[in-house]
Amino acid sequence: MNNYNYFDTFNDTFMMPNNKMYQPDTSALFGPYEGYLKGNLFRNLYNQYKNYKPATLRFNSEKEEALFNLSEMGFAMHDINLYLDIHPEDQNMVNVFTDYKNSYNKLLNDYERKYGPITVNDVSDNSVPFSWVQTTFPWEVR
Repeated sequence: MNNYNYFDTFNDTFMMPNNKMYQPDTSALFGPYEGYLKGNLFRNLYNQYKNYKPATLRFNSEKEEALFNLSEMGFAMHDINLYLDIHPEDQNMVNVFTDYKNSYNKLLNDYERKYGPITVNDVSDNSVPFSWVQTTFPWEVR
């Protein structure tokens, strides 16, 4: 067995390297921003790598910040969803997931209203299905 946590589908729990059963403490979550930077919302499952400290992010524009906020909330929503895949009865986490999902949808709607659709799936006007390519992509900014 390697040193990484893995999901044991037979026991509906996480297995740690020492083979002890472990269930995440759902009351101890990082906020979406910190969880996004660390790659894990669950404080008790996060293992810092050596002296690594996540960088403080700075944005060059309101659009960059809006896109980051959308990505951050999407990560939080998906991380909670992974937990709910194995603990669907945890109503507290269902409520957290619902809050994150609502926040994500609001951020997505705000972003699209200001800057246009992010993907072709988000285009609402069928007469201009590829309007999303008319915006400036991040790598085109000079």
